[in-house]
Amino acid sequence: MEELDLKEKVKLLGGKAIEECGKAISLLHRGRIEEAERLLSSVKKRVGLVTKLCIEHPILLRLPVVRDANMEYVEAVCYYYFLTEGKVPPYTSFKVEPDEYILGLADLVGELRRRCLDLIRMDKLELASKTFDQMVETYEYIWRFEYPKKLVKGLRHKIDIDRKLLEDTRLILTQAHILAR
Repeated sequence: MEELDLKEKVKLLGGKAIEECGKAISLLHRGRIEEAERLLSSVKKRVGLVTKLCIEHPILLRLPVVRDANMEYVEAVCYYYFLTEGKVPPYTSFKVEPDEYILGLADLVGELRRRCLDLIRMDKLELASKTFDQMVETYEYIWRFEYPKKLVKGLRHKIDIDRKLLEDTRLILTQAHILAR
């Protein structure tokens, strides 16, 4: 009975963490950094509690929501740090599994693309180029875990999507630079 209660608790905590990460990313895209920071602080506590419960009851690690919450947390925190410090924090900054970090980075590429396109729209081509450079750096980092061996389950599909995002964004950014001349 206790295992069932813990399972439901982890599902609720993980689900709430995923939801709050999405809200934090949305706030970051709208420039509401302080609000996002407060939300990410809440998520950190929630994810920490999930981790603690999973350490005490390893069977809970099998719940998909644990992996998903950690991936979303990595994505949101990395986006926050890119915006506030101009860099993405290393794996050692997180208490997640390596594959969760890598998959979170794979999802970060999409957020960086959105930022890049917003910056192009606002005629901030230098910042757009910096954001694009981070997209490329992130893609090249995660790509190492897919080729030649598939080290992270689910990464191949994300890499294929990220490659398309990079190609499309490169074209749009190049066109914007040409038009700005």
